[in-house]
Amino acid sequence: MASGGSLKRTTQPPLVDNLLQYGKLAFNPELPEEIRHTNQAKFQDVVDSTGTLALMPALNLLVQPGRTEPWLRAQLITALAVLPLRERGVQHAIEFILSVHPSSAGFSDAVKAGRGSGISHDALNAASRLLSSPPAGMSPDQWFSGIAPQLFSLLQGEGEPEMDRAAAFIIGFGILGRRQYGASGRHMPGWKHFVEPMLHSIDPTLGSSVSRSRSAEGDVEFVGARKVLVPSEQVARSLKSLNVLITSHPHPSLTKRLLRPILLPLWSLASWNQNSETVESKYRKPARNLLMILLQLLSHGIQPSSSDTLSMIVQNFMFQGKPTSSTSLWVYTKDIQGIQIQEQNASSEAESGLFVSSLPSIEDKVSSFCTLIKSIPEFDTEISHLFTRLCRKWLKDTTGDRAESIVTGFETVEPSDSSQERFIEATLMQKLMTTVPEKLVSDSHQVLDLVNYILSKWNSDDIDGNEDIISVALSLLNIILTSPNYKTIPDSKQVFDEIQKSVYSISKCSKMDASLTAQNMLSLIEFRDTFNDSNATSSDIFKDQQYEDRKNYNLAMSYLTSTESPPPVRVQGLELISTLLQSQSSVLDIPALIVLFSSLLQDSDEYIYLRVIKSFVELSTRHPKTILSDLIDRYVDPNEEAVLDQRLRFGEALLQIIKNVGHAFSGGITRTVSEGLMSIAGRRGFRPKFQQEQENEILLKRQKDREAEDAWDGPPPQLDEYLPSEFQKEDELLARIVSGWESKRGSEDVRIRASALSIMGSAIEANVAAIGSDLISTVLDLSIHILTLETEPEKGILRRSAILLIMNFIRALETAREQQTKLSFGLVGKNLDDVKRVLQYVEETDNDDLVRQHAKDVIDGLQTWQFNALLPSQNPQFRIQEIAGLAITPGGEIDSASKRPRIEEIE
Repeated sequence: MASGGSLKRTTQPPLVDNLLQYGKLAFNPELPEEIRHTNQAKFQDVVDSTGTLALMPALNLLVQPGRTEPWLRAQLITALAVLPLRERGVQHAIEFILSVHPSSAGFSDAVKAGRGSGISHDALNAASRLLSSPPAGMSPDQWFSGIAPQLFSLLQGEGEPEMDRAAAFIIGFGILGRRQYGASGRHMPGWKHFVEPMLHSIDPTLGSSVSRSRSAEGDVEFVGARKVLVPSEQVARSLKSLNVLITSHPHPSLTKRLLRPILLPLWSLASWNQNSETVESKYRKPARNLLMILLQLLSHGIQPSSSDTLSMIVQNFMFQGKPTSSTSLWVYTKDIQGIQIQEQNASSEAESGLFVSSLPSIEDKVSSFCTLIKSIPEFDTEISHLFTRLCRKWLKDTTGDRAESIVTGFETVEPSDSSQERFIEATLMQKLMTTVPEKLVSDSHQVLDLVNYILSKWNSDDIDGNEDIISVALSLLNIILTSPNYKTIPDSKQVFDEIQKSVYSISKCSKMDASLTAQNMLSLIEFRDTFNDSNATSSDIFKDQQYEDRKNYNLAMSYLTSTESPPPVRVQGLELISTLLQSQSSVLDIPALIVLFSSLLQDSDEYIYLRVIKSFVELSTRHPKTILSDLIDRYVDPNEEAVLDQRLRFGEALLQIIKNVGHAFSGGITRTVSEGLMSIAGRRGFRPKFQQEQENEILLKRQKDREAEDAWDGPPPQLDEYLPSEFQKEDELLARIVSGWESKRGSEDVRIRASALSIMGSAIEANVAAIGSDLISTVLDLSIHILTLETEPEKGILRRSAILLIMNFIRALETAREQQTKLSFGLVGKNLDDVKRVLQYVEETDNDDLVRQHAKDVIDGLQTWQFNALLPSQNPQFRIQEIAGLAITPGGEIDSASKRPRIEEIE
């Protein structure tokens, strides 16, 4: 639809003619200044009065090389470049790129039909390159400040379907993914205009003056005498924007950069006590999702780890805000619409609510914390570490010792002596023991250290006979000793010996009720000693490494298989699997990984399936035949279970693996893959399910056309009636080509056939000898028939692939000649003449410019190969020791069979 009004037939001159007419008069350097000045105003009036959707295709047509003079083309490029700064200009620019990009054919239909994403990765890349590159003559600050509000609006879902995902890709990949724009820091234009406004709306101490001025636009609000720093609606919008950005562009590093600074604000919002439907949907749930993503990403990696992060949360359990200056602080407060951020006086602690909390609010937050960590899969070690730290601190407080400082990856926090903090920690320990008891002692080393600390304190008379603490320590020791997975290893042997001595001392103290328990512990210890070898062996270390690998493997699988895992977490799971593949870990279940990767390859998120293709390549270095066999079966798809896009992804994975394995592409799997590719590339493939779907779509389209004609009382107007005539012709040709890709007879799609030919060409170049003469002959015949029989414009991509396959074969022959590899076949005699004749005919007559150029290149390659074939094979360069008459063998003797006549000195 045209922008700015209803569709009407008009007699006005075409837009392209107006732009050319006024543009030539306005910018021709040979014309007088007064004429140019007058027409520059008229030219600008035409540009300003024309809607963006109509202006973009016209300017895009005129800026193509050779269509206008250089002085006019420069002005047209400038006018085109600033169109995204118009109202809704960013969305219109994205829509225009999607409409003209070949890979986005059927975008609107795919979205309406609910078949998932209709935007291809290539189209997103094209839109990202356009919108993330400031035009010439405009600074990045000016450009990003102009498009940022529009991109934020799209992130909120205020545009057309799929625009939020496109906006997230542009921000995350095109802007924040580039060091010169998106590096952390207030001087980076991308970070300043896209990240700081979101973070500032969640934590007002974060962000530059630009962010603060943006959030302060409009009238300043006051609640009583308190200033509202960020209204509740803005807090909710920022949480939603962060969620869309992180899940639509799931890069783990970017996710951690965005979320680490707002860890405590996210915890405060995720555990907000007043739980209404609005608060849950707009604040608690999105904050909880972001917090879970951050914790999962930190569960395996460099500091700060998720254990340190949990400790940081516990140390700031009742966080509601923090100081903005020496006299004021910001706090989260409830208003009618949700949760807002207010400014309060820092001297009024009781009034601020930061330091005194009610018992129900503490219990609610403890429950929220336990629910949070329990919902994260494979979080046993982190929970165990936290529980051990809490126990150690509680025991130190109980015995009157000065509590040690807890060091986290963020800062060193000295525990307070306040009764509220001790109550929070005790309540949290009790809640952990009742909700996740099986996860509290998953790390035997830490529990042994804790037990040793308690018992050693008793042994040195520091506990003053507190038997309750001794009983707790013995109970923890009993859990460790009776665990089926426990085994004494070198790291814990010294600690275990100290524990045994302390238990022996307790067993001799008849005044204590725990002495009998200690005696039983000694018997159990002796039994475990006879069962386990106390000496360190290499197998123990190996099993310990296996345990770590198994733990990482289970964590990765839980991330990848859980239906609730957000995209950044799934990517983190793929990174863990990649690490295990590179180390060739023995814990990997190869068949399960193949099935998992195949299912993930059908993921709608480009970042996920592109990373899966890389994982497939890594896996193929160890199991090439198994991987190739599975992929070719899914690529052929005989049962018609996958859609076209999914099959193309399997084909891309197949192509990358064939290139990676090289000469390992041999044996029986070579014939299997080659036959499968040729069955797809041929013209005789028939897919009955696909044909039925096509017929149903045709009937549905006819029904819609009849309804539209009834509503308009005749044929409905079309957008192309109002576009420039030249653009109409190109658009009609493109539409005809795209519509011709899907056969109306239920045969294979032209795109999948072209893909199969491309993969086959790469396979020939990788190992032509393994494929064999019969398959080579068949696939060359297939390519020749495609060039001569399938000459329609929509088959252009197919003919390109057919010609490139011939070039792949010529390169393979040349490589074999250079490597002196003897082949039982070649391209000679009549076959060579036939190929050259067809290529010359294609070069002269084909309707596709790229096909003609490819044909010319292949002919040149054939001539070069023929010339090289006439030359003798290049023998290895002679070495000095091979000169007749000399026997010089640096580094050792030469074989006696290769000895030449030599000169000897005789008496």
